[in-house]
Amino acid sequence: MSIVFSIKNKKSLFGYQKVLAAQEVLKLVEGLTTYNYDPATLHRPLNDFEGLNCIVFGKSGLPLQLRYFDEEESYQIQVPSFAIEEDWQLALRWLSRLAEVLGTEIVASDGVSYTPDSIFHFDYEVVILETLGNLTKEKDLKEFEVQGFAHLVYLDRDTVQEVLNHVHPLEAYSAFIKKIQYSAAYFSQVRFYQQEETGAFLASYSLTEDTDTVLPSVPHVPAEYVEIVGLAGIIDWRVLLVAIDGDPDKPESYHPIGSLALKNLLEALEPDEFQLLDASQIEIKKLSKERLLELAQLENK
Repeated sequence: MSIVFSIKNKKSLFGYQKVLAAQEVLKLVEGLTTYNYDPATLHRPLNDFEGLNCIVFGKSGLPLQLRYFDEEESYQIQVPSFAIEEDWQLALRWLSRLAEVLGTEIVASDGVSYTPDSIFHFDYEVVILETLGNLTKEKDLKEFEVQGFAHLVYLDRDTVQEVLNHVHPLEAYSAFIKKIQYSAAYFSQVRFYQQEETGAFLASYSLTEDTDTVLPSVPHVPAEYVEIVGLAGIIDWRVLLVAIDGDPDKPESYHPIGSLALKNLLEALEPDEFQLLDASQIEIKKLSKERLLELAQLENK
């Protein structure tokens, strides 16, 4: 469960003060930005927005959510359950500044109140370690999905246990999450093609020449496709191999040179050609056109 911190709006003679503009609340911490709304709209009052996903690029792992709760006349900052240490440090600093501006206290989900100074004593280390520890107790857990600000992260019991066994578990967890969020690799998106004869689906990813690419080691049907694809069934998970001939900045320079089953591709990779990112994602290092052509030949064997 995420933890929500509420800060009551300041009262005025006839009720409550005007709700601050979204950009005013964001400016309380240097570098804080939102990525799910157009910056040109942030001059509007915060209660015009359903919820802003907020980060400091380069430091954050998971987004904090900011909103104004009209029913309680309060500003709320929600910290996700699997937030890393840097997310918590950002949240506490932000809460302290907002409480100072409003002149009111901070109230956590459990009802405990904090001042702009005492909020820094909130023991987020316990929250992080308990959250991760609880995952290791799930006997049937194969993987758990965490929504980072840029990419999904998949945790399993072994990965979490490795973090907890580290001499500095909070640092290890932050490094693990941030490695994925700030990866320069291309995260290949699945495309589905339905067969007219059977109604079944073909799922296809792409792997392009000289491009670090993230593919699933365990493929998933994205949530938005589950209802459609799940009913019809998938006949195959495949990878389209793409070469570049000419200017890489021009779309016409890209063309397919082959295709093979995802499973066969992963089994054919050499140890120095990939690294495991998490419980369900693998990063394939840049492969030459010659290597892609070699892999394409596997389909004919």
